[in-house]
Amino acid sequence: MHRPLTHPTIESFVRALILLIVAFCVFGLLMAAVPALAQETAFEQFGDASTLSQDSIAIIIARVIRVALTLVGIIFTCLIIYAGFLYLLARGEPEPIKKAKNIFRQSIIGLIIIFSAYSIATFILNRLLDAAFTGTSEAIADAYSEPLSGSLGGGILDDHYPERDAVDIPRNTRIFVSFKEPIDPKSIISNYDEDTETADYLNTDSIIIYPTAEGVGSALGETEVVVRYDEDFEIFVFDPVEYLGSSQEDTNYTVTLTKKIQKATGSAAFSGMYADGYSWTFEVSTEIDLTPPYVTSIVPAAGADEPRNVTVEINFSEAMDPVATTGSYIEDEDSFFTNIQVLDSTLEVVEGTFEISNGYRTISFTTTDACGEDPCGDTIYCLPTNQLISAVAKAATLNEEEIPQAEPTGYTFDGVVDAAANSLDGDNDGNACGSETDTIECEDGDDNDNYEWSFTTNDEIEDTVPQIIEGGLDPEIKEDEISTSADVEVTFNTYLKSSTVKTNSVSLWPDPYYEFWFAIRKDNDDENERTTVLIEHPSLVSTAEGGWDYWPVLNNEIKSAYQICMYPAIGPGANCVEGRDQERPYCCNGIASDQACQTQVQESIEEYPIPASISDYNLPDNTETEL
Repeated sequence: MHRPLTHPTIESFVRALILLIVAFCVFGLLMAAVPALAQETAFEQFGDASTLSQDSIAIIIARVIRVALTLVGIIFTCLIIYAGFLYLLARGEPEPIKKAKNIFRQSIIGLIIIFSAYSIATFILNRLLDAAFTGTSEAIADAYSEPLSGSLGGGILDDHYPERDAVDIPRNTRIFVSFKEPIDPKSIISNYDEDTETADYLNTDSIIIYPTAEGVGSALGETEVVVRYDEDFEIFVFDPVEYLGSSQEDTNYTVTLTKKIQKATGSAAFSGMYADGYSWTFEVSTEIDLTPPYVTSIVPAAGADEPRNVTVEINFSEAMDPVATTGSYIEDEDSFFTNIQVLDSTLEVVEGTFEISNGYRTISFTTTDACGEDPCGDTIYCLPTNQLISAVAKAATLNEEEIPQAEPTGYTFDGVVDAAANSLDGDNDGNACGSETDTIECEDGDDNDNYEWSFTTNDEIEDTVPQIIEGGLDPEIKEDEISTSADVEVTFNTYLKSSTVKTNSVSLWPDPYYEFWFAIRKDNDDENERTTVLIEHPSLVSTAEGGWDYWPVLNNEIKSAYQICMYPAIGPGANCVEGRDQERPYCCNGIASDQACQTQVQESIEEYPIPASISDYNLPDNTETEL
């Protein structure tokens, strides 16, 4: 026969439970503080691509405490119900009533003590950490963070020109901004009307351009800036009517993109952590740019025999006007961009689209003729088979009074021009002769300054997966005491398609996270026929400040010049080189994995992931490599 549970037994149980949970909460908070005290990061627990949980100790303990507090609530609720049950059955007898009241009172007091202990311990530990490290994480992040910068790379902005903190920018430059999604032109253009052909002017509520020292009150007015845009409403060109700056002294300019800018869908372009918009500055020199651009390299090489899925690319010496160098030639869609053309052996125009990337220096051409799929299931497009393919970048009609400045013909130019509207110098002799319709005489006797070359195609499909070469990482995996200002470099074994090397496929994240921008560039090694990806970034947290972890992330939206995605992800590391297969397509810190390179999934803010720390960064659901 069991002895009934007595009053002292219940009281002892409640007291013991209170002491146990208070001690656990305090101990758990102390243990959770250890990673912060030791300056550890979540990814030090990465565990060589283990399929086990990769969360930090602090996160695990926090979750356990959360579960414990939930159980506390359940237990004390049960005790209160039990006390009420005893009270109802007491039938007026003083001893059971007293017992029920004591249990009820002790349960309430226990709840107050436990939650007070948790709150007090959390407050004291936070103050101790602030005192010990002078607010280490927050203070350092504040020192290195650049306000209104995170949208570049991590948010909706893919690129802009001039770059952040650029110097020696000519007075006659245009300003370019590239978004990752189509933008509502009415939110950027004050008088936008798609049915008229009048000049489009700046919406000064959305775009503010002003001399930094003079402040916003001196910003350029609506009619002082002409706005042009590409056919997808993703790239906008802002062309000041008058020259920027002064002929007497260098002048700093600030460009601010405000929260008034909207996507084509009607929602705000800037949202979440970056909802306040974006801003950057650059320095305008006293000079006018009258140096024409020229072609530095091409893919494929002149005279080459190539598989038919090769991408045609042109690399220029400087940033090019994106409206004059991008567009589509597709007859069924009444789209006839002709400033750059690809022609078959009968001199018929090959239909396709021209895209700009690499700091506005590289143009990539993709046809409309689908001919297969890559390992990621994306469509491969091919040039005509077994034909002589010709490509031509056309010089623009010149302004005869301001050579090599081009003369606009309608909405834009009839040839390719740089950011200062200088026409192409096709033979790189220092003279811009303009298009073949011009009457200007050139010193070398040429009748135009177009750039042309040709190559042949065969009936093969090149399907080699691009991979990072051994020694192709700078800095290397887990390397410390690196340069705080040098670009992060990743070298592949083949040419990459430049239009896929952008901030949606290559990124760089600080751990712990603070507002941080990055921009993507690429450099071709023509001798070895391979591409190096460059990640530009602000100054990194120095070793003297305790250092910081930084995570480059490359996903399978990167494609070779033959339109083959990086799948599986192959790169330096014990298990991320030869022998990779689709069962382990991920390469995480040099270790092959069958799971994506992440330790915790966090909901994205809007369309773009805004990590509280890199360990919570919600990577795209595709193959990626973390370095």
